[in-house]
Amino acid sequence: MPDEDRQRDFSPPPPSAVPPVQQQPPDQNSPDEFPPDEVRPENLPLVDELGIVDIEEPLAGGRGRLFSAAGRYSPLVEFTEEYVIMHPPQLPFSEDGPAEEIRTHVDGRGVLLDELGEPKLIAGAKFKGMLLWCLGEQLPGTSKYLVAWFDSQNKPHKLYVNEEPLTLDVVFRLRNKTHDGELSFFADVTTD
Repeated sequence: MPDEDRQRDFSPPPPSAVPPVQQQPPDQNSPDEFPPDEVRPENLPLVDELGIVDIEEPLAGGRGRLFSAAGRYSPLVEFTEEYVIMHPPQLPFSEDGPAEEIRTHVDGRGVLLDELGEPKLIAGAKFKGMLLWCLGEQLPGTSKYLVAWFDSQNKPHKLYVNEEPLTLDVVFRLRNKTHDGELSFFADVTTD
């Protein structure tokens, strides 16, 4: 049996500290309707503004937006048309703040560079004996990268199936269906 003196109970962080609301009426000469030390609605922590108490209700609406919360002490996720934004729960809502901009790097041929700055070769995959490379170009409307092989003049040639350009994920699946990674084995795979 563990020693109870040495054992500690988990206690969550204290709830957001909200100063008490001042009860005296605002000064009649002040253009401001809130007393100076009262918490204004826009200064409430976002988790309090949305009324998030626990994980029982993972979706919350506020400010005409949709938020998801995995609990009172986890980041709040806002879903937009183009991307997802994470907000700290203990701070007031802010329109602008730090943002991450994702950039892709390509070499002079248009081949995607990996984390070490090396051109991204598709290991084990080839078309008519030529190595396949991951291009920096994406299939429109997706985040899937296109694939190409290069001729002796360093000109890229994309691969297609039924006139649709092949993406990296499809090439991996096709490569895994062969014994040597040769994609010309598949009659539907063509090139430009």
